[in-house]
Amino acid sequence: MKKEKNIEQVEEPQEEITAELDPVVEELKAAKDQLLRLAAEFDNFKKRSQREREEAWLNAKAELFKAFLPVMDNFTRAAEAEATTIEDYKKGIDMILEQFAGVFAANEVAAFGEVGEAFDPNCHNAVMHIEDEKLGKNVIAAVYSKGYRVKDKVIRDAMVGVAN
Repeated sequence: MKKEKNIEQVEEPQEEITAELDPVVEELKAAKDQLLRLAAEFDNFKKRSQREREEAWLNAKAELFKAFLPVMDNFTRAAEAEATTIEDYKKGIDMILEQFAGVFAANEVAAFGEVGEAFDPNCHNAVMHIEDEKLGKNVIAAVYSKGYRVKDKVIRDAMVGVAN
C-alpha cells in the first residue's frame, strides 16, 4: 500500500508539470515555426534582390549599348562604302567622332587631361618626365591618352608626360 501511495504522489506532480509545460511547448513550437518562416522569407528576399540587381545591370548595359547603335551603324556604312574619296572618309570619321562625343555627353562621361593642367596622381598616370623651362613644376606637358570620368568617378586615368 505504501508503494501505491508513493506512485500516486509521483504521478500527480508529473501531471501538474506536464500541464504547466504544455503551453510552453506550444509557444516553443510556434516560435520555431515563425523562425522557419522568417528564414524562408529572408532566403526568398536574397534571391529576389539578386535577380533584381542582375536585371538592373542588364538593363543599364542594354541602355548604354543602345545609345552606341547609331554609331555602329555609321561605322558599318563607312566600311561598306565603295569608291569614296579620302575627304569623304575624313568627313564621315569626324561625324562618327561627334556621335561618340554626344553619347558620352548624354551619359555624363567627360574627358580630362589637357596640356597645361596640374598633374594629379589620383587621375593622371605619368608615363614620361619632360624638362621644360616654359612649364611649371608638375604640369602636364604631353597627353598620350585622355582620361575619362563619370561625374566624380574616374573610369580611366589620363596617360601624360609631366614637366619638371
